[in-house]
Amino acid sequence: MDVTQAETSSYIWMLKRNCALTPRAFIFAYFSIVAVLVPIAGFGAALGGWIVAPFALLDLLAISFAFLVYARHAVDYERVEISAEKLIVELVDGMQATRVELNPRWVRIVLQDTARPKIQICYAGKVILLGTHVPVQRRTLIASEMRHCLDRLA
Repeated sequence: MDVTQAETSSYIWMLKRNCALTPRAFIFAYFSIVAVLVPIAGFGAALGGWIVAPFALLDLLAISFAFLVYARHAVDYERVEISAEKLIVELVDGMQATRVELNPRWVRIVLQDTARPKIQICYAGKVILLGTHVPVQRRTLIASEMRHCLDRLA
């Protein structure tokens, strides 16, 4: 979570995943696996165990699929900017990006009443859910910070 205050008295929350691998490390890990599997499959096939090659290919396909899913969602984030004039919510999930501008005077921020509550931004009968990328324990603090900023800017 990254909270900043811009010079024009607006507050910004950046809620994003904590990715353990940098893009360079991610590519290195993938090619390391390929560099191990391909010689093993080739060695097994050269010794007459041709059945090893299809299973190595199956392993590579499964790993490639898992890495693709990881890479698609590694940069997901939720961004909230609150100023006196507007409240902006940006949601990025995979290839889908959504941006909503709201009047901060009409917005209510609450927590869901569930075991793993998410932050709800309620406006005009609609709800935007936030907090997917932060631990459950931090969501209460984030929601109260957002409510405090709305009260201060009102």
